[in-house]
Amino acid sequence: MLEFKRISKKYGSLEALKNISFTIPKNSIFGILGANGSGKSTFMKILPGLIYDWSGEIFYNNELLKPNSRLLKKDFGYLIESPKFYEYLSARKNLEILARISDVNIGQIEYVLDFVELLDRCNVKVSTYSYGMKQRLGIAQTLLHNPQTIILDEPNNGLDPNGINDMTKLIKKLKSDGKTICLSTHNLRDVEDICTNFTVFNNGENSIVSSMKEQFKNSKRWIVNLEEHELGVSRIKNSNLFKIISTFNQDIIIDSDSDYTIHDLNQLLSGLKIYKINKESNLIEYFNND
Repeated sequence: MLEFKRISKKYGSLEALKNISFTIPKNSIFGILGANGSGKSTFMKILPGLIYDWSGEIFYNNELLKPNSRLLKKDFGYLIESPKFYEYLSARKNLEILARISDVNIGQIEYVLDFVELLDRCNVKVSTYSYGMKQRLGIAQTLLHNPQTIILDEPNNGLDPNGINDMTKLIKKLKSDGKTICLSTHNLRDVEDICTNFTVFNNGENSIVSSMKEQFKNSKRWIVNLEEHELGVSRIKNSNLFKIISTFNQDIIIDSDSDYTIHDLNQLLSGLKIYKINKESNLIEYFNND
């Protein structure tokens, strides 16, 4: 649906982006993963036109997008960095102003406020909102003109655990509504919990492009939570099947160099009370190796 070919950007002699290429499938949640300074923030500013002087090609439904293409406004919605509002006005009033400026049907306001679960607080001042609520109101802004593709720059940044859960639910809801979402993040867990596909940025370049389904399929890593934590750790250490990567609270993260399965793991821990055994992706290997 959305294809980037050889995207490059320089700031003087500094190459911020170097031949970035990947394709975003339709109705996917595509994650751009990278540490601070990897180039992802620069990349996220290209589509909305916040950066003009770049090279390469972008195709949308096989049509070459030009910097001033009407499709970049019509079919795309953007949340780049923290959204700004008139704090002394209500959420509804803020969206009414934006709708008039953007020539959008004001009837959409009720729908988008309900979609982001702010309808019950839409008539109070935005200054009373938590940071997470403001982020959701920012999503409501991007949805006013019913775009098909949503671009989100670090949507979970600065959110507390409740805010992250709310944002995760909202992003998945957008996908269920038929949208295609591209988000940037420096958090591995964001990609594992939210994304269907991803690429990894490092020093202005991108390496792997893959689906999370493939990452889970090929991974030999599990996270185990047991009531008898120490006994479980002892059994795993004394076996030749798995090795312990780390432990945190009651969680044990384990790995295997061979093709042992979850059945083998259950057999090893037989008789112990297991709260969960979840397969982990091997995404961290790409992130570390880059």
